[in-house]
Amino acid sequence: KDGVIEAVKLLRKDGNVAYAEPDFKVRAIGAPNDPLFTQQYALNNNGQTGGKEDADIDAVEAWDISTGEDSDIILAIIDTGIDYLHPDLAGNIWTNPGEIPGNGIDDDANGYIDDVYGYDFAYDDNDPMDVYGHGTHCSGIAAGRGNDNTGICGVSWGAKLMGVKFLDDGGSGWTSDAIDA
Repeated sequence: KDGVIEAVKLLRKDGNVAYAEPDFKVRAIGAPNDPLFTQQYALNNNGQTGGKEDADIDAVEAWDISTGEDSDIILAIIDTGIDYLHPDLAGNIWTNPGEIPGNGIDDDANGYIDDVYGYDFAYDDNDPMDVYGHGTHCSGIAAGRGNDNTGICGVSWGAKLMGVKFLDDGGSGWTSDAIDA
């Protein structure tokens, strides 16, 4: 990859070359096959809910460039937690590579014991499971698996989701917990 970029830079400096760019492999994605996608008017608004057509974030157009399949991207969802067992999210849940689950030890020395999926600052424990639902909803918008014929799709189909819970099971929380999160 780096060699290709360097070659393109050299070609662009050559006076005999009008234009040079890498030969990227591209594919048309169009709309995903997730059954509830047509209800996601913020991603692709065709007036389906009586709203203004094309008043959306142009997700379909962006997906023709990239669907966000880079699993190196980690999104910390600071909210009511994440239902990390949810079928549209489970494949994108971040797991702490420095933690050994269930051993009661802070393996990565970050101050949190067994923080495998993130941390729960509302209840000061290692389980950021979402009971209220808001964090799961936000997670789905951000990075629900797309084109998997399940539920909805998120903006970035492959980003990893870290659950950072500071709002309790009733949806309330303290600023101090938000700061810690």
